Amino acid sequence: MHTLDHQVFQFGSFRLDLTRGCVFDGDREIELRPKSFEVLRYLVENAGRLVSKDELIGRIWPNVIVNDDSRCVSDVRQAVRDETQQIVKTVPRRGYLFTAPVSQVTEATSASMGSATADVPSTDGRAAAVAGVAPPASGRKWMWYAGGVALLLLVAIALGMRLWRSSPGLALPDKPSIAVLPFKNLSGDPDQEYFSDGMTEELITSLSKFSGLFIIARESAFRYRRSQADERQIGRELGVRYLVEGSVRRDGDRVRVSARLVDTENSRQVWADSYDERMIGLFALQDEVARQITVTLVSHVTTAELNRSLRTPPGSMAAYDFYLQERAEMRRSIGLDRRTQLASIMKARDLLHRSLEADPRFAGAFAALAGTYVRSWRERLNDEYRQPSTLDRALEYGRQAVELDPYMAEAHAQLAYVLHWQYRRGEALREFERAFELNPNLADGRYGLMLIHNGRSAEAIPFIRRVMRLDPLHVPDLYSYLGNAYFLTGDYSNSLEMHRIAASRIASVPQVHVWHAAIAAQMDQMDESHAAAATVLRLEPEFTISKFQALIRLADKNDAERLGAALLKAGLPES
Repeated sequence: MHTLDHQVFQFGSFRLDLTRGCVFDGDREIELRPKSFEVLRYLVENAGRLVSKDELIGRIWPNVIVNDDSRCVSDVRQAVRDETQQIVKTVPRRGYLFTAPVSQVTEATSASMGSATADVPSTDGRAAAVAGVAPPASGRKWMWYAGGVALLLLVAIALGMRLWRSSPGLALPDKPSIAVLPFKNLSGDPDQEYFSDGMTEELITSLSKFSGLFIIARESAFRYRRSQADERQIGRELGVRYLVEGSVRRDGDRVRVSARLVDTENSRQVWADSYDERMIGLFALQDEVARQITVTLVSHVTTAELNRSLRTPPGSMAAYDFYLQERAEMRRSIGLDRRTQLASIMKARDLLHRSLEADPRFAGAFAALAGTYVRSWRERLNDEYRQPSTLDRALEYGRQAVELDPYMAEAHAQLAYVLHWQYRRGEALREFERAFELNPNLADGRYGLMLIHNGRSAEAIPFIRRVMRLDPLHVPDLYSYLGNAYFLTGDYSNSLEMHRIAASRIASVPQVHVWHAAIAAQMDQMDESHAAAATVLRLEPEFTISKFQALIRLADKNDAERLGAALLKAGLPES
């Protein structure tokens, strides 16, 4: 018998087994193309050291001219869930840096050097062992081997768990960082989940207004609704020090809320309280929970911030209830087929009109109404698609929301987006800047798109990266926005990588494939470019480059010319 040493690298929950040529995330094997595996192997073996692009190509593709390195790096990032490029960092114009702590483990397993049956116990040996009689030598030998392998497996598992638990995850911000997990619905009625979700979202919004806190966006926090992960794992994955957990029980005209603040480093409870209020006092209760958490974590909170966190509640609980139902309806509609999405939007509008019948001065309902018209203008669902009158309705509702509640950051952001597509871009930027003054943690990537269209792509890149950090499990649209910015700043390799991710995750949006076709053409990946262009024409048969340029109206003439030339090269019709 001889021993085979299996060389294994461990980083976070991942194991790279060089002997077997495979990658595992926990117990799940990850599929990687051979060249992508070799890229991961080389980066891991050189963790902590800058690897230039030339060096990587020379090692993986010696004596071959290639353009496949960025796709392999993209494969690697997807495999290790590195959507924000915190593990495999791109150092512009210099190369790649693998930043995760890596440890090397040698797993020893046994192999026979004799005949195929030399170490296999006989049937008699097994029976003797069961009867308490010493088995033959071959049987004893086999049992020793089995025991040794089992012990090694236990040691490997224990070491893996230790490394996984000590994995640093995302770096913590330099201020108290919090994720508010979805509050549990204890009402006994699943249809009341929209209400507990609404309570959670309002708390996220209130906490976001404190500049002394770092608040994870709703989309990422809600991914943990039914997760079995413990506080420490969630803290690592979201990059936060604290979690807010709670429950809501709605009973007639009363609501009971329990909330607690947990330190993710040690699962210690920092603060907890429970409340029993009549529904009419719900908004004061939400404000009180937010202030309690903030004062617990921030040594100095200004009066202005405390006042800013207070919201203008609707004058009717019925208005608020319809509003929460509408938000749940709009979220459910995302990603569904066109007919179902349209039905959901129409239902949402009906709920909002009922909300405004109950309280004609409810700013939240007006802002949400504007959002439904922005959605139907942006997506080809009915005859409201790309119609100026659709944006006019959105503008009307957005202005009413801002007038009724000037301190509602989301209303300013919604209004800004409408103004942007009405080409009143100076006004749009000012509205968004006001939104960020009111809510420093507002994770709205649309501002990044506006910067790109206004010739400020270099500013858009760090902004979108920040949104990705506030929302680690963010919507895939951000990859497209970031890819656009990289394209217009001349960072074509990163642009192609981002657009490949975006195209794979939002396959039904024509604009994503337009930019993908452009950057693939720019990088001379013509098969890929033509495939993306074909997708554009399938989704939008009347597409032309001139129409697209007129729609996005890039402020920088050079940006527009470069994009137009790339789209022509991709084979898309000019006019």
